[in-house]
Amino acid sequence: MVIRSDKRENRVYLSLGTNVGDRLKYLKQAIEKLQVLATEEIEVSYIYESEPWGNDVLNAFLNCVIQMNTDLQPLALLYRTQEIEKEIGRLKKSIDSEYQNRIIDIDILTYNKTTIDSDILTIPHPLLRKRRFVLLPFSNIAPRFQLPYSLYSIEKHLALCKDFLECKRFEAQ
Repeated sequence: MVIRSDKRENRVYLSLGTNVGDRLKYLKQAIEKLQVLATEEIEVSYIYESEPWGNDVLNAFLNCVIQMNTDLQPLALLYRTQEIEKEIGRLKKSIDSEYQNRIIDIDILTYNKTTIDSDILTIPHPLLRKRRFVLLPFSNIAPRFQLPYSLYSIEKHLALCKDFLECKRFEAQ
């Protein structure tokens, strides 16, 4: 079921990550399923491979950021992205910052210039500014985008980021 708002378009940025199995296939599946929620063609960053963030025993990740326009409201978008994760095969979410290997992870980074702070959803994503594996692909498609209540662009946040995990551009074989 897809819940729609009025016909107003909302620009959102989503982070996609995967570190299990055919990682590239899972990213492509997620993008295809997200395209159905978009009101026009999705823009996709380069894909980057990085070591896991917050847990050094997990597999290496592939990550990208997408920009899409949608008429879904924030909570409807959250519920739909969670449904997509399950459709692709994700079994459980991370709990209390204990990160798990995952087939696919979809995070809402921003929704227009909206801020939301609830038990269910926080926008902008609370760890966005601390994660190079998110900032780097985000800067590919929206380097000058400014987060709500920030004087800095994504490009500037990337330059200031203290996360030094290596992120290299992924080239499919």
